[in-house]
Amino acid sequence: MLDGVTLDQLRVLVVIADAGSFRAAGARLQRAQSAISHAVASLEAQLDLRLFDRQGYRPVLTPAGRRLLDDARRVLAQAEGLKARARSFKTGVEPTIDIAVDPFIGVETLAEALKAVHRSYPEVGARIRTAPLGGPLVAVRDRGSVFGLSVSDEIRDDAITMEAVGQIMLVAVAAPEHPLANRPTPVDVGDQLNIVIADPTDVTSGVDYGVGGPKSWRVDDLETKRALLIAGLGWGNMPAHLVAADIADGRLVRLSPQGIGRGGETSMPVYLMRRRGSVPGPAADCFRTAFLEAANHLMGGRNDRRAACQSHRGE
Repeated sequence: MLDGVTLDQLRVLVVIADAGSFRAAGARLQRAQSAISHAVASLEAQLDLRLFDRQGYRPVLTPAGRRLLDDARRVLAQAEGLKARARSFKTGVEPTIDIAVDPFIGVETLAEALKAVHRSYPEVGARIRTAPLGGPLVAVRDRGSVFGLSVSDEIRDDAITMEAVGQIMLVAVAAPEHPLANRPTPVDVGDQLNIVIADPTDVTSGVDYGVGGPKSWRVDDLETKRALLIAGLGWGNMPAHLVAADIADGRLVRLSPQGIGRGGETSMPVYLMRRRGSVPGPAADCFRTAFLEAANHLMGGRNDRRAACQSHRGE
């Protein structure tokens, strides 16, 4: 029964549902309304189902039609993915790029780089993994990520090359009602609860990385850490870009802990990681170029490269 169903018939079904009528679908597909009606009738015959109720002014999907519409969208998406993968073999452009990012890095820089990739290679997919501390290194080393973006000088591996591309600023903060907020600076934080991010990997196992005292709570993500800080449960170092609005609105206040930077500020380098000896494909190389440009603009990057991504798409 399904052998005669074509992608074109499924595409017509989807366009009718999106456009609202056979006539509008014909205009979008640049076909006569009669051709649209014929495609639907053929599909209904193949499926032995009525997909549209045609009694009213506009066609309305039947319950069966609504259920099959989602399936049609999935089949069409899978077909487009298959064609994109086939084109990738012909052009040498990878079908997807996999990037692991430490959440301390501002999403604006990442988004700018990905926009450039999408403009030059609109058919290339992306898998963005978010993991702190050793997460990007493990993703590049063991899980197939082409690049990792890390913010630590202390997380290294002989199998990984690390390219310095910029820096971010961390600031020590606490809620205004926290005891540390009322002490003269520089403050002694040794007896106060420190909220820190836990490493989801074993890269920093046995090392209290980023812990500013003997009392600490570990959380998995920055949003949880921020919420606990705002609730007054402890103090912690946070990316300046992430808490700027909280400081401006009085939800958090800056601290100046003893032995932690100048005025509670800590500059962290941003590294672009990749496996030693690996050769990025065209889309991945475009990402690297665009990220360096965005880092120069948004993060005080160290690379002056300004070349734009060059599309390698085949015809």
